[in-house]
Amino acid sequence: MLIRELCQILNEIAPIRLAEPWDNVGLLAGEESSPVERVMTCLTITDASLDEAIAERADLVISHHPIPFKPLNRITSHTTTGRLLLKAIRANVAIYSPHTAWDNASHGINRQLATMLAVQSPVPLTLAADPELAKQGLGTGIQGKLSRRFTLEELVQKLELSLPSIRPRSTHPLQQTISNIGIVCGSGGSMIGLAAQRGCDAFFTGEATYHQCLEAEALGVAMVMIGHFASEFFAMRQLAGMLSRRAPEIHFWASVKDDSQF
Repeated sequence: MLIRELCQILNEIAPIRLAEPWDNVGLLAGEESSPVERVMTCLTITDASLDEAIAERADLVISHHPIPFKPLNRITSHTTTGRLLLKAIRANVAIYSPHTAWDNASHGINRQLATMLAVQSPVPLTLAADPELAKQGLGTGIQGKLSRRFTLEELVQKLELSLPSIRPRSTHPLQQTISNIGIVCGSGGSMIGLAAQRGCDAFFTGEATYHQCLEAEALGVAMVMIGHFASEFFAMRQLAGMLSRRAPEIHFWASVKDDSQF
């Protein structure tokens, strides 16, 4: 299989059109016409995860977080991004990032978190701008009701069954009961206002800023932060499994060095 063909499969699983307009997704480094036999997934390309990919002879790394993320004026070893890109290119390791397209996909990260929390009839916090994707009920984030009123602590315990690495922090007491929940993985704190507008009384995300926590408090929405890493890395393991079933001739694995808990 060629990298171009694998990119087509990735686009079917996590349509690039679902990505947020500020994002940088798709094939970010590498030759589309190159063959691919070994692929590693990871949350972030770091020295440790890239060294693993090179040592294990990966042809492609699927990194949730894009590198580069912002436009570059130059690629040199004087910056971390430049150094990592040069290291990957020298080793003939291509880079693909699904990022917010995978966050928002029909079987993506936010939907998987909603399943763990037993959210009923989940819908996006905001529909995709693309009319075709909006008709499919796809968009950014998730919102939905629960089968009954749960305490925040009960919901945290639900997540811990699947995600033992979570480090929950909450703007409100864990004994508070809620029935309508919003979910945005990663750094989702900026969407707390939208969650309040949609009638959510709780909002689960990976991380948020101090001022976003103050906003949640003022809006009366309990924001629970489970950790950026914990809210996303599990889904890169899931993605490796999904791709293995779609392209069994390729060896896929999730990085064992991508264990940053920041």
